Amino acid sequence: MEILDSLEWRGNSRAMYEEILKNVPSLFAGRVKRDIAAWAVKNNIHTVTEDIVFRAVDEIAPADMANKRIKPALEKLRSR
Repeated sequence: MEILDSLEWRGNSRAMYEEILKNVPSLFAGRVKRDIAAWAVKNNIHTVTEDIVFRAVDEIAPADMANKRIKPALEKLRSR
């Protein structure tokens, strides 16, 4: 995903992105990468912050998966 490589990642946002990929079934990892890249383009994102990662999860991920698996894992990575 070229767009993801060209983004500026701040704080722990890159680690959060990697954590998202670890929390989705491997069968869907490619789809998740494409969805995140498309979301970044649609929302004109050039710099990814931790808050933007949470916003993307809220808008892209199914609510059940986001609330039970992804967000708890991301909270552990949030800068204090």
